[in-house]
Amino acid sequence: MSEKPQVLIVDDEPEALNLVRRLLQADGFEVHVALDAETALRVFEEVRPDLILLDILLPNVDGVELLKVIRQRDPVAAIVMVSALSSERIMLETLLSGADEYISKPFPLKQMRIRIRKALEKSRLRRENLRLQEELNQANERLRTLFERYMPSIVARRLINSTTLPDLGGTRQIITVLFADLRHFTPIAEKLPPDTLMDVLNTYLSTATDVIFSLGGTVDKFLGDGIMAFFNAPLPQEHHALRAVVAAEEIHRRVEAQGPEVDGQKLYFGIGIHTGEAIVGNVGSYNLMNYTALGDTVNIAKRLQEIAHRGQTLISRATYEEVKPYVRVVPLGERILHGKKEPVEIFDVQEVLIDEEQRHALRVDKEEVPVR
Repeated sequence: MSEKPQVLIVDDEPEALNLVRRLLQADGFEVHVALDAETALRVFEEVRPDLILLDILLPNVDGVELLKVIRQRDPVAAIVMVSALSSERIMLETLLSGADEYISKPFPLKQMRIRIRKALEKSRLRRENLRLQEELNQANERLRTLFERYMPSIVARRLINSTTLPDLGGTRQIITVLFADLRHFTPIAEKLPPDTLMDVLNTYLSTATDVIFSLGGTVDKFLGDGIMAFFNAPLPQEHHALRAVVAAEEIHRRVEAQGPEVDGQKLYFGIGIHTGEAIVGNVGSYNLMNYTALGDTVNIAKRLQEIAHRGQTLISRATYEEVKPYVRVVPLGERILHGKKEPVEIFDVQEVLIDEEQRHALRVDKEEVPVR
C-alpha cells in the first residue's frame, strides 16, 4: 500500500459522498470519487486504490455486479460495501462476492472507521500472503533448477512435488540404454592444462546432454569423458529405442559441426545402445541416493560402446528389432563382449531413415504421433 492510501468512493448521493470524503481526507487518505459504475471502473484502472467504498444502489448497474468486476481485477484491495439496505441476504451475497466489510446507512462515523480499519487489515494480510507465495515460488524454482543440475528433470520435479521422501529400490521395466565415450581423450588430456581440459570436456558432454534431453532421454551419470543415459524411464515413451538411435546420430552430427579441435584434432564419441529389461530406481543409502538403471541391459550397452570406433554407433539385435524400419545398418555378426559368455549380435548404424516431421514428433513437449 502506498504511503498515502488511495481510496475510491462510489456513491450517487453527493451529500453522503462528500461527508465520507471529508472524513477520509481528515484521516490521511487521498480520495477519488465516482457517481456511477462506468466512472468508477475508469478511476479504478487509473488509480488502483488501496480501499474502495462501494454503494450497492447505483444508477444502471447493480453495485454487487460492480464489486465482482473489481474483485476479479484486483484480488487484494480492501472493499467496503455501503447500503441503505439492511438485508442479511444482500450482506451475505456481497461478502461471498469479495467484499471485506458491509455497513448500513446511516452509519456512525466511528463505526465507519472501524470497518475501514478491518478491511485494510484484511487487504494487508492478502498482500503479505501474495508476497510470501511469490517468495515460495521463487525458492521452489531455484530448488528445482538446483536439483536439475544434479539429476534428471523428471526425477527432480517428482521429488519436489512429492509429499514423502524418496525410498531405495526400483522397478523392472524395458528401457533403451545409451553409452557415449570420447575416443582418444586420455592421451590428449595428458597434454592439456586442467582448466582447458575441463572446458573441452564440458563442451563435448554438454553437446551430448542437450541432444539426449531434447529427445526425452534421462541422463544417468557422467563417467569421466563419457555419459550414460536411458530412455523409457522414469516415464514410458513411444519409440524409445528410436529416440536413442536418433540421439546418437545427432550427437555425431553436432560434434562434427561444432566440436572444438584439441591439439589440432577434433574428438568424436563412440556410442553403444541396447534395449532390454533393467531395474530402474534409487540405489545407494538413505543418506545418499542415485537414480539409475541396473542390470545386464546396462552392461551390454556399455560393452558395445567400448568397441565402437570414433563416430560410430553400435546397436544390439534387441535394439535393431525395435528400429529396423527406420535405419540402414551394416551387420557385424556376433561378438563375445568383455565379461559376457553368450555372443551378442551387433549392427553398425549407417543412417536413420526418417524425415524432419518424424524427428520433430520424437522430441519432448511435442504431441506423440506414429512414425510411419
